[in-house]
Amino acid sequence: MSVRIKRILLDALKPRETSVIDLSKALCSVDGVDECGIVVVDVDVKTETVKLTIRGHNVDYDAISKIMEEQALSVKGVDEIDVEKVKPPPKLPPK
Repeated sequence: MSVRIKRILLDALKPRETSVIDLSKALCSVDGVDECGIVVVDVDVKTETVKLTIRGHNVDYDAISKIMEEQALSVKGVDEIDVEKVKPPPKLPPK
């Protein structure tokens, strides 16, 4: 049995030069992601603390992490996550 991620809320630190618009577009381009929301919760001289909410039918956390690394973001923690079981297709009776 496997599970898939439907929603994940990440606490991250990003450089101020990294645009939240470009970041959200890059994250939303990942297969399985349907929506991405970013809220800036704290601003420092060189960095911003952001909360990222990523929703989809099958969020690929590894792909999300790769994009965040490419954009110089550092994940401080996973604050929330919603997962669901992947139900196997029903077995058809033999003919």
